[in-house]
Amino acid sequence: MSAFDERDDYKTRLDWKILRDGSIALYWRHAYLNEELEWFREQNYQLYSFNCAEWTSAGMHADFERMFRFPSYYGHNLNALDECLQELSVPEAGGIAIVLNRFDAFSKGPGAPPPPSGRPEAEIVLDILARTSRHFLLTGRRFLTLVQSDDPGIQFAKLGGYSAQWNEREWLDKNRGL
Repeated sequence: MSAFDERDDYKTRLDWKILRDGSIALYWRHAYLNEELEWFREQNYQLYSFNCAEWTSAGMHADFERMFRFPSYYGHNLNALDECLQELSVPEAGGIAIVLNRFDAFSKGPGAPPPPSGRPEAEIVLDILARTSRHFLLTGRRFLTLVQSDDPGIQFAKLGGYSAQWNEREWLDKNRGL
């Protein structure tokens, strides 16, 4: 199953243009975001909008849990977020678009201090959302993230990147003679 039908003029579709470039689109002007949200509504997307202006790490997890009705065992950490997002039910018609309003406030505030991994929490959240999109595209489902920022210069590192992984039988070092 493909996320786009070649018989349609899919290359002019907004979702195609966003997914072609990685699944996350940044917006500064509210008017542009609102116009594009209307397009997503017309295409039967389920829209989930978050106000990130007051987010703390705990508040972010609480919002995701509430909005997506995560199971009671949700661990309120980034690994749990990654796992639970991949369990969402993404419709075949349309898809899911997550809207992160005022994300700059989170990325410069509580989401900015780098955790032990050295990456800011806000960037890790976007990375999780990008990987979730790839997960759903493998089954022909569309999952996008629209990030609104009041900072027109906001930037993030590459998101959703994968590194080469050892095959299943050689994944353990000992199976490669190390």
